[in-house]
Amino acid sequence: MPQSAELIRRREQPSEAAPSGRSCALETLRPMAAIAAITMFGFLLYNFVDFPPGIRETMMVHDAVTSIACALVWWCIRQGRLREAHAHPLATAMILLIASNILLAMWLLRIPLHALYICILLVGAGAGMTVVGWGVAVAVILLIVTAPVLLLVADLPTAVRFLAMITTTSVITIALIALRARNLRELALFTALDREQRQALNDALADLDAKVAQRTAELQTANAALQTQMDERARAEREARVLGEQLLHAQRLESLGRLAGGVAHDFNNLLTVIDGNLHLTLEELPDGADREPLEDAIGASERATLLTKQLLAFGRKQFIERVSFDAGKRVEDVARMLQRVLGERIALDVSVQERDLWVNADPNQVEQVLMNLTANARDAMPDGGSCFVDVSRVRHDGIPSIRIRVRDTGVGMDEATKRRLFEPFFTTKKPGEGTGLGLATAYGVIQQHGGSITIESSPGEGAVVDVLLPEVDRTGHAVTDHSMLPTEQTGTETVLLVEDEDAVRRVAERFLRRQGYKVFVASGGAEALEIAEKTSEPLHLLFTDVMMPGMNGFELAGRVRALRPHIKVMFVSGYTGDYLVTQTGELPTGTNFVYKPYETRRTARMIRDILDEREVRTDFVA
Repeated sequence: MPQSAELIRRREQPSEAAPSGRSCALETLRPMAAIAAITMFGFLLYNFVDFPPGIRETMMVHDAVTSIACALVWWCIRQGRLREAHAHPLATAMILLIASNILLAMWLLRIPLHALYICILLVGAGAGMTVVGWGVAVAVILLIVTAPVLLLVADLPTAVRFLAMITTTSVITIALIALRARNLRELALFTALDREQRQALNDALADLDAKVAQRTAELQTANAALQTQMDERARAEREARVLGEQLLHAQRLESLGRLAGGVAHDFNNLLTVIDGNLHLTLEELPDGADREPLEDAIGASERATLLTKQLLAFGRKQFIERVSFDAGKRVEDVARMLQRVLGERIALDVSVQERDLWVNADPNQVEQVLMNLTANARDAMPDGGSCFVDVSRVRHDGIPSIRIRVRDTGVGMDEATKRRLFEPFFTTKKPGEGTGLGLATAYGVIQQHGGSITIESSPGEGAVVDVLLPEVDRTGHAVTDHSMLPTEQTGTETVLLVEDEDAVRRVAERFLRRQGYKVFVASGGAEALEIAEKTSEPLHLLFTDVMMPGMNGFELAGRVRALRPHIKVMFVSGYTGDYLVTQTGELPTGTNFVYKPYETRRTARMIRDILDEREVRTDFVA
């Protein structure tokens, strides 16, 4: 049975092996309880220093009670005194206890802005909970208890605005919980299918071994001329086992790559809404307002975006923007950044013996590979040492190549570690100190560029990592000098915005209007065509999603251009580049793309480039 059909059958039939969200709830709750206990203890110290007398004592008592309660939950889980059935009730109680602390501070200080902590608390619940029903219960209770406090400390418009923000965050939280629950179920299905495939292969190998043993016994009485044939058969069997192991490894990587690509669109849409609203809200804050909570949330969103890109990179599904550049000069340009990664205790030596070491690649992704390799070298030298980066021209398998070599004087690796280096999520670091995606990401990026990466290392003798990329002639455009780019990003033109996701559409509309553009909004291709036909105003830019029900963005752009020949077009998508190709055909040459979640400043600059008919700097788009 094909793998896809097998997965469909398993989804339709209940499986005892497929765990519910509750089966891993305590595992998630334990670190959440520890973080909450430490955070509330930190607030206790902060309130002792910052809060005025009279309020300070009340808040410190509540902080202490909350911190002790969270620590007690952590201790009970660590001692095995709680069952899985207790996880979500306890998580709900912890969330409500922390929320009561926030609401108490809001009421005592009369500061409605503290409602933003409720939003952050909801996002934390979404990251930790695995059952939708409990997530809905938490969101509803928090909304109910927050509303009267907001109405007491703020005027009605302000209270309504914060309640709307909490409601939006609640919806996103519930969506995150539902998405995580679905991913847990699908991961269980992939695991079960992989187990069956391993068993089938083992059975086949066992059967083959039995047949070989039987045949060997029969040939023992044959003449000596058959000995050569027996040796050849044994060699073929060894090769079959090696190929089988390589096939299993490739299948695991491909399965994880498909899983990463499948959820990338949903994650990117959610991150677009979260990151866009956070940036826009941050810009609206008055002078003197507390910006730290929003900036922390933006940082978390950016880390989530980077993690999604890493997952896509090791699956070799990330869209790449190729340019021709001198690899040696590029390495020299980022040397200062690499030194910051290494720290003060490790010396960096960058050596580029010649110029014109040209490669055709995505410079940002090559930089990311170099950063990952440098970070690994740093972790291998906890007591300090030296890191050497050398760029040179070599011949690899008869092909002219550019080699970037990263060598360290660290602790080195044994053979068992080297065999698993490029496996996603494999790490020798302690829990919480690394994701295990650094070398897997580097491997995926270099493979996607047609290159190779090798590692030589022995215990106590450091490691040598060679990145090989095909050498090219000096063709194409060099990377744009960002210091010469114009800073003006606003305009007064008219934009036709087309996006089928409501929350993403609202964020995009706010962003475009903030830049000064007049915006016509459509939820799909038919509505956009109606606007283009009926409005008498000029339309300067079509800002459209690619994958939409009924009519995709490429089809829409062609039909709008037939009505408005001079309109410029900018495409937006949360899907990866390879998925867009399979669903829409080859991407048109010169297509202006921005991938979700997009950073507002860079996207605004790209829009100006398109409208002003300047060369579009795609390397500027997140």
